[in-house]
Amino acid sequence: MSSFWKDKPLDKVIRHPIRYHHISKGLISPGERLQIQEANDQFFVKNVSSAMVYARIAFFTGLGIRLFFLLITIGTPKEKIQINLNLVIVPFLLIGLIFLIIHYMAPVKEIVLDRMNSKITYPRLFGNKEHRTIQFDSLHVYAAMTTSGDFAVTGKKIRIKDRKYSYTWDLESTYPEEYWSFMVWYMDKNRPLPPGTAFDEYRQQDFERRKAEGFPKPLYPSRFETPEATPTQQRERKKIGGW
Repeated sequence: MSSFWKDKPLDKVIRHPIRYHHISKGLISPGERLQIQEANDQFFVKNVSSAMVYARIAFFTGLGIRLFFLLITIGTPKEKIQINLNLVIVPFLLIGLIFLIIHYMAPVKEIVLDRMNSKITYPRLFGNKEHRTIQFDSLHVYAAMTTSGDFAVTGKKIRIKDRKYSYTWDLESTYPEEYWSFMVWYMDKNRPLPPGTAFDEYRQQDFERRKAEGFPKPLYPSRFETPEATPTQQRERKKIGGW
């Protein structure tokens, strides 16, 4: 049977235009959890959480509540079962409290894209601060299905599989293919920065850097054109770099 672990990693190809994952200036919120911390011509930094861990907590907590309710009603005729709201409400309040503790007390996790050095830093374990930094070319990202508590397929996500440590970290489940295209585009330092007002103030200096380098050819292929910010810049790139 084919499985996620046997699938091939996603190619580093820009396949999708950036629309949903358009990084606007208003999305940059330094110091706020689960927000984009930095977005410029050198680094893209985002606080992240593990959706996989959250989903497991929700599933097993819900399963525990069902089993508890089943145990306290064993042997009771159906017509005599009285639903005690406290037995339903209190456990769900406890679930909410657990999620709040995880959200505010868990160590901060970050995805860091280092554009100039072609490196990515990502979390390794949910319960501590440890991160791992590798060359972006060595990153293995896979597509996987998302499921609900009853294991019904609900969508897709992309995740990192670290072959050395046999560990995964979920990256994105909302338009995951587009998010992967964004990551590849951003990490291709020979291309202009991806769409998004957050990058606008850095486009000129990024252009000048690439111009000084002779506009080297892109590191990764794209399924569509990735033009410069202005027609004049595009003409210069074509004349000097030939692409």
